[in-house]
Amino acid sequence: MEIRLAQREDSDSILKIIHQAQTYLREQNIPQWQNGYPNMDTVIQDIESNRNYVMWDESKIVGTCILSFDRDPYYEVIEGKWLADEPYVVIHRIAIDTTVKGKGLAASFFKFAELQAKEKGVNYMRIDTHELNQSMRKCIEKNGFKECGIVYVMDHAPRIGYEREI
Repeated sequence: MEIRLAQREDSDSILKIIHQAQTYLREQNIPQWQNGYPNMDTVIQDIESNRNYVMWDESKIVGTCILSFDRDPYYEVIEGKWLADEPYVVIHRIAIDTTVKGKGLAASFFKFAELQAKEKGVNYMRIDTHELNQSMRKCIEKNGFKECGIVYVMDHAPRIGYEREI
């Protein structure tokens, strides 16, 4: 598996994986990603911002995520406490193709984010997810993140914020 920056020609594959994730969340009665977001406009914007990464096996894209070193405005206020008030890399919108889901590929994105952060001298990683998204919560916690509290994302939707020291 290789992780690389997404290119414009990857957008259809990325959106297909996001649609799979939206279907999974809907089937699990999780209201995350059910309001038309993320969509193709989001994907294109992330690609053009050089923050959308894809996981590629030898024949196709099997995963996508966003990495950003910008302070996330939704993380400025937390009901709880972050581990540190230091620069961090934020990981958003991890999605894995359903044909390879459950094989630990999300962990590869966490390892990749850690390497990117180390190169930039950043010592913390943050991520959030919906409280009902138990599979993602388990994945996040399995990869060493600590639950820090509640953050409110777009449309004031509550999410559980996690942080991990690198």
